[in-house]
Amino acid sequence: MSTDKLNNRFTLPEYREIPDVGLYLDQIVKYINSFLQDQPQMQVTGSMLSNYVKMKLVPKAVRKMYSRDQICMLFFIVLAKRALSIEQTGRALTLLNSDDTQAFYARFRTALLLRLTQLPADRKKEEDQEDPLLSSITSAVAHCMYLDQYFTEVIQEA
Repeated sequence: MSTDKLNNRFTLPEYREIPDVGLYLDQIVKYINSFLQDQPQMQVTGSMLSNYVKMKLVPKAVRKMYSRDQICMLFFIVLAKRALSIEQTGRALTLLNSDDTQAFYARFRTALLLRLTQLPADRKKEEDQEDPLLSSITSAVAHCMYLDQYFTEVIQEA
């Protein structure tokens, strides 16, 4: 997928667009996966989401129904786990999501969509330009290294 295609097709719903009527687990799976159609490696299952609840990353459902805030947290977990371990994802969720899930989700959504617009162009290597594939790989590795160190320091401070 080209970065232009990714930038133009990937989106996340705004907080107010996420259903607030309470959704069952299978409905949330379909809802989240509908935004990840072009990212099959990020697709989720009901078992995965149930495990996040069991790990206490997300509060338990009330009468088997999940709220808008829980869905926001699940979006974060599903996307963040591509770069973070599940433990780091949970820690990040705790550090970033205070009592205002709406504000947290808005910051997360805005930051992610902005980063997608900053991806390297899909061009072959030019003499004065770094290879976009190599640039993306090294950027991802460097960010993962930074995040590993960050979480190590946070755990030591706790």
